[in-house]
Amino acid sequence: MQKLLGYSKWENFSKVIDKAKESCENAGEKVFNHFPDVRKTIAMPKSAEKEIDDILLTRYACYLVAQNDDSRKEQIMIWKI
Repeated sequence: MQKLLGYSKWENFSKVIDKAKESCENAGEKVFNHFPDVRKTIAMPKSAEKEIDDILLTRYACYLVAQNDDSRKEQIMIWKI
């Protein structure tokens, strides 16, 4: 979803996720039900692999992320039409 919404850096996208988590909590939902933390393996040079932290998103979590994104971004303006 990070790339879909036009974020090249995880640090910037994680701020949007944090806002979405706050919205989830404010709606009375349990954050861990919609934003579970997971680990995933990514390929590295020379056939090596590395485990990194990641977050799974439910459909509701995706909705909250889109709602809490920068509305000036072209990708978001299309979603909100």
